[in-house]
Amino acid sequence: MTNRRTEPFRYTLKEPASFDLHILSINGIPVPSKPVRAMMFDISRSGCHLSLPLNVDPENNMVRIGMEMDLTEESMYIEGTLKWSKELEGSFHYGLQLEIPEGDRDRLPKILRSLAGEGKILVR
Repeated sequence: MTNRRTEPFRYTLKEPASFDLHILSINGIPVPSKPVRAMMFDISRSGCHLSLPLNVDPENNMVRIGMEMDLTEESMYIEGTLKWSKELEGSFHYGLQLEIPEGDRDRLPKILRSLAGEGKILVR
């Protein structure tokens, strides 16, 4: 039996995780660092779904963000670019394409497998 999956597994958090993120730049222009409270709903090796109280319009702006991900005792700093957005129930939801440094590429799947084994996230 061959696995024909072309996309990475997506892990849905049983309870959305609250964390601070920083908008690093908009259209290549650095933005003063000020934390923004965000909620993460799901994550994969290549991206995640999160919500913010801000409308930054990633369809018309290139928005780079950085976040300290604290899903386990071992935190991990990740940067990425917002790719899509939609407004739901008064908040703005975004798709974030993760840009993980080469040296950390194995850490995220390991953390996700561990959380799945503990029953804190669901695989879809």
